Amino acid sequence: MPFLRNRDILVVTGCDESHFDLAEDLFASFHEFYPGACDIAFINFGTQTPPPGIGGRATMQVAMPPPPEFSKRFGYYAAYSGAKARLPMIFPGYQLYVWIDSDCWFQGADSLPRIIAQAQKHEIAIHPEFDIHYLNYPTPSKRTATIYARNEADNLTSMPLDKPMLNAGVIALRHNSRVWALWQQELAMLHVKFQQGQNIYFSDQIPLHKLIYLNNIDIGTLRATDNWQTYACLPLANLTKKKLVLPTPPHEEIGIIHLAGKTKYQMMHMNGHSFGLRYRDFQKLAREVF
Repeated sequence: MPFLRNRDILVVTGCDESHFDLAEDLFASFHEFYPGACDIAFINFGTQTPPPGIGGRATMQVAMPPPPEFSKRFGYYAAYSGAKARLPMIFPGYQLYVWIDSDCWFQGADSLPRIIAQAQKHEIAIHPEFDIHYLNYPTPSKRTATIYARNEADNLTSMPLDKPMLNAGVIALRHNSRVWALWQQELAMLHVKFQQGQNIYFSDQIPLHKLIYLNNIDIGTLRATDNWQTYACLPLANLTKKKLVLPTPPHEEIGIIHLAGKTKYQMMHMNGHSFGLRYRDFQKLAREVF
């Protein structure tokens, strides 16, 4: 499926200064595999100026620092701000928006066209955390159940806890998808509960999971290779190709590596070589001669 005109598509990521190094890797991998394919924007959720690896490569930047009253014990500031649910408002004028978490990186040129193709045909393109490689990861996870219990205590029995989590780290939506308004409403409801003194945890993924299933949203399903959850299953490294691949035959190359949780610092040890799972680690690995 070909791209729309490149001016119609916007890729967006964002983070604070604690993850600038990860965002630099995302920008570097995007420019390696998709130079000139479409615009890419950055939302700075921190208080420091992004390094050139971000600022020099972003088509647009928006600063959205946290207010003094925000504390990390409330959850994620990106969710508190509602930024991901408001991309068409923050960056108007595009036909299709792709959000990529800053702890992701592209390993090739295949994933983005697939993601866009799904968003063109469905209300949202998203990866359900349900895959043969994720067998040891329960549905719901302990974290999912805990957040639902905090945020939906008054209505927990009607929540879609038996449905696979939908990972909001890689998503794509057309500008007129009804998901935007529904997502904003869910996040606004969290703020109301928060102001009422409830023990709310701000997550944009849990409200998205809730609204998609309860409103029968038409999902364009992304395969695991287009949003590989390293916390759920570590990939296999093909040292000959210097690529991360699926652990099972035929060992397809992974399109997007999502370094969620502690796997940002994960080390792999193979054939006498030790390396991390970051883009920069594989750039270095590619320069080594075995």
